Amino acid sequence: MDSGLHRLLRERFQIVAEIGKTKGPDESIIRPAREAAVIENRLAAHEGPMPADILVHIWRVLIGGACVVQRPFTLHIAGALDTARFLYGPISAALHADAADAVAALAAKPSDLAIIDTATSSDWWSGRGKAHAIGRYHTSSGGVVVVLGGEGVAFGAGPIALVAQDGDAPREVDATVLGPDDDVIGRYHPFPLVIPVAE
Repeated sequence: MDSGLHRLLRERFQIVAEIGKTKGPDESIIRPAREAAVIENRLAAHEGPMPADILVHIWRVLIGGACVVQRPFTLHIAGALDTARFLYGPISAALHADAADAVAALAAKPSDLAIIDTATSSDWWSGRGKAHAIGRYHTSSGGVVVVLGGEGVAFGAGPIALVAQDGDAPREVDATVLGPDDDVIGRYHPFPLVIPVAE
């Protein structure tokens, strides 16, 4: 069984590598809406004793690995290492002292991601430039983690929007009720579970 599973993984990544060769240098390899659909489909088809969080972790790491095969990128992490590894696996990472620094790094590396614990900075969103949120996650410790992509990362198109208004901390709203004064940081799909982290 292990040999068969390994063979299928090799075949999957060979296909991914071929797809990567067809993409232009400015085409995003990270596609948040597609990734959300893959996870939703796997959970809908899931049954048996495997816990859902294990299934999601495995597929998230497969997705992250597939992106790296197409084009290497770096995770800029501030206070969210466990969440970053749950979502993307052992991808190249740079640790930052606070969220604002991690987000600022995307200006020079527009195809990279910032994964931030929002508690590490009181004002990470105001200087984000063209960085945009592609996901927001709750952790088992009660924390909130936001993933942002640089300018070279595809925008999300989910039903949830993260907005800042009047200098207040960002909040989630229904994307269909966005107002003209809303500073939209990004849109994304809801994540189906709480991410387990060390406490």
